[in-house]
Amino acid sequence: MTNKEFIEMLSRKTNFETSDVKELSAALISIVLSDVAEGDSVTIQGFGSFDAREKARRKIYNPTSKTYIVVPPKKTLGYKMSAALKERLNME
Repeated sequence: MTNKEFIEMLSRKTNFETSDVKELSAALISIVLSDVAEGDSVTIQGFGSFDAREKARRKIYNPTSKTYIVVPPKKTLGYKMSAALKERLNME
């Protein structure tokens, strides 16, 4: 599903204008990203939680030059699925 399809579907389900749903969607993503960037965790009930995770410094092998390269530590976005979502996905 693309972002456009998501916004159209949400607009139909909520009876809100597409432009309003687009604004709300952008605001939600902006809030989640800014809070996670500040080091906070964001939990959406029934969906999951997002947080910033730090990947440690590591060495990787470059087969072309046959040397090891040190990759510096970096932050990534972590996601943990809620129990309700996990249960729903595993229903048979």
